[in-house]
Amino acid sequence: MLFPKPEKKQKERRGLQARGKPKKEPVPWRQGIFDHHKDRPSGTDRGDFPPKVIKELKEEADGVCQVCKSAPDTQTHHVMPRGRRSTPGRGVKNNGLRCCGFCHDRIQTNEDELQYWIAIYRDKYGDRFWYDDEDWKQFHSKKLNDEQLVAELQARKERVEPVVTLLEAASGRGLKAKESRFIEGLNDRDLSIVAGLAADLSRGLRGQQSHGYGHFED
Repeated sequence: MLFPKPEKKQKERRGLQARGKPKKEPVPWRQGIFDHHKDRPSGTDRGDFPPKVIKELKEEADGVCQVCKSAPDTQTHHVMPRGRRSTPGRGVKNNGLRCCGFCHDRIQTNEDELQYWIAIYRDKYGDRFWYDDEDWKQFHSKKLNDEQLVAELQARKERVEPVVTLLEAASGRGLKAKESRFIEGLNDRDLSIVAGLAADLSRGLRGQQSHGYGHFED
């Protein structure tokens, strides 16, 4: 005997719209927060040679393969390969080499020849010759952040060194590695407190040394 399947009940919608409430609009500062990403090309697009770049490379090659100097140039080679994860070559003019199909295949399958052309372009156009505008923007941003970090560490070192000197004078020995790390990890307020304490200890020790018992004769 077959039994009919029970009807599947639809779950009640519990969202705001189901309750008749309008969807809440984002706060003003969140509106359009990701808009600047919409027009940014993807990594794949950045590896493509734009028609304008290919046209300029063709004009400079004058229809001749720039590798063998005899066959017609039919392809545009990425000197720094676009598929390299750490240093993906972009579709910029400084990374383009017009060549024939045979030379293109030979370069792509021969690491020594690939590195040969990379070295030529590096000498000709400088390090990071394959960078596009976005790469250079990120490069300069990282460089600026690194310089700021170095400056902050140097300033921190200059603030810590006087405190270390006071502590070493008060203790009569050099600080151990873990003590130095502890001092370097203090914020400016705590560092100032430790510096004051070390200065007081140093003055107290000097005071004890200057108030001895004197010299007595029998």
